[in-house]
Amino acid sequence: MTGQRLVHVAIADDWEACKRFGEYEVSTRGISYDEAGFIRATNPDALASVLDLVFGDLTLPLVVAVIDQDALTSAGIDVEWEAGKPRILRPLPMDEDTVVAELAVERVDGVWPIPDLTPYASRTD
Repeated sequence: MTGQRLVHVAIADDWEACKRFGEYEVSTRGISYDEAGFIRATNPDALASVLDLVFGDLTLPLVVAVIDQDALTSAGIDVEWEAGKPRILRPLPMDEDTVVAELAVERVDGVWPIPDLTPYASRTD
């Protein structure tokens, strides 16, 4: 089975603060899950534009979380697609089956480097 990958970009401090509770409850920069009603995600090929458009003026370290959509489905968490963009409709479990990678990203010379997501492109069972 191959599970589609989604990515979520988080401010590193937010990501780490949620770890002790076992689920991530931030929709996107400055907006909680409770405010938005979903966790914003994107396709791996749109990561560069998210880093530029949403986090372009930020200097804080980020985490790019690689998420297995099949694991979300197995956990009973729906993913809704609006205008080609995925929305995770419950707080994100932070277990290793759901979050297959946490990639730290820091600005270099004013630019967000794009981490290599190739090793996480899909899951094969």
